[in-house]
Amino acid sequence: MKRSLLLAFLLLFASGLIFSFDFGVDFDQKFEIKNDQFTSDTSLSPWSSFDIGKNVSAYLSGILTLRYTGFYNDGSLYYSNWVFIPELSRFVFIYHINEKISLEMGRLEFSDVLNFSASGLFDGVRFKMVLPAGSLSASLLFSGFLYKETASIIMTGRDAADYAVLFDGKDYKYYRASNRVLMSARWDMPLKLPKIEDSVLSADVLTQFDLNNTDDYLNTQYGAALLEFYPRDMLRITGGLLFGTMQNSQGLGTAFGFLAQCKTDISFTSAADLFGVTAKATFGSTDKGFNSYQPINGISQGYVFEGTLSALASLSADYNIKINNSLFAECAFRYFMSTYNNSDNSLYGGEFWASLAWQPLEELLAYIGGGVFLPGMGNVYAKDTDVMWKIIAGVTLSF
Repeated sequence: MKRSLLLAFLLLFASGLIFSFDFGVDFDQKFEIKNDQFTSDTSLSPWSSFDIGKNVSAYLSGILTLRYTGFYNDGSLYYSNWVFIPELSRFVFIYHINEKISLEMGRLEFSDVLNFSASGLFDGVRFKMVLPAGSLSASLLFSGFLYKETASIIMTGRDAADYAVLFDGKDYKYYRASNRVLMSARWDMPLKLPKIEDSVLSADVLTQFDLNNTDDYLNTQYGAALLEFYPRDMLRITGGLLFGTMQNSQGLGTAFGFLAQCKTDISFTSAADLFGVTAKATFGSTDKGFNSYQPINGISQGYVFEGTLSALASLSADYNIKINNSLFAECAFRYFMSTYNNSDNSLYGGEFWASLAWQPLEELLAYIGGGVFLPGMGNVYAKDTDVMWKIIAGVTLSF
């Protein structure tokens, strides 16, 4: 009798919930060839999402990668490595307290408003609230459980030394990223400007604490603002400013940065064409062991050129075209310059890149891309420096 009553109660309780569940698996094969290295990544990415009732939802995904890397010298293979890399990708529980307030917990996607300082996945919590004057969010995040190559957090010499040791699939001492805590607050506010339909002002403050317990520590703070508006249809103009401070054992440093961008639909063909130009740079202290501005994630600013935004300026032009419903193309040019104030040679060079993507079905995507970086277009590298090049190709299947 008691079991019957318990079963009836559970069925009655479950009937009051709205439960939905979905899952799938993505297969990805990627090849990358550059000057002296060949890499093959074969990955399976299982994912699932579900809603429990009206207020709770969750998403869980992982990546299982078998990676082969070969290093070459004058065309001869001198080192190769196979490694199995498991990763917990995006993993988030979302609790909607009411229509305007929510709480997220897990492995979250995060980016600062300029996408200068931090971008990627972090473990932690995020609070969101919709206000009459926009939306407010606050995050508390940790980086130390991430896979180091995905996180790419290289802020100090100790970080660089740990990052350089390849993970062999066994010793997880060399798997984890640098131990850092991030705290962020962000505000996004729609604006009403004369004769402009859409405009948004975003601002955030971000602070990072080094928890690696070494003498080679670095704490950083960032404040940024971004204004985005559409003065007419299919024309977007973006401008942003950054201020940062850094502390290590030698003292205090400061940094500044800016972003200016314009994107428009130029319609050279009957298809949808998008053309954009971007200028961005960071400046700051170059003494006391600081590399001017220091981002948290080492986000490469080029496809081939792997420099980060630390003491860097870049000018770029990008052209994207939808050739037909299944074929997409992109080409880009970027030019990179050093902003060190004590450097006579400040021109790194230029980069050209082009790619093609084909998606005949929603579940199938194939792509290929390639480019070159020409140090001869600048004066930082020696005149006999080889051209840097990269080719990527891959296919993704969704089940």
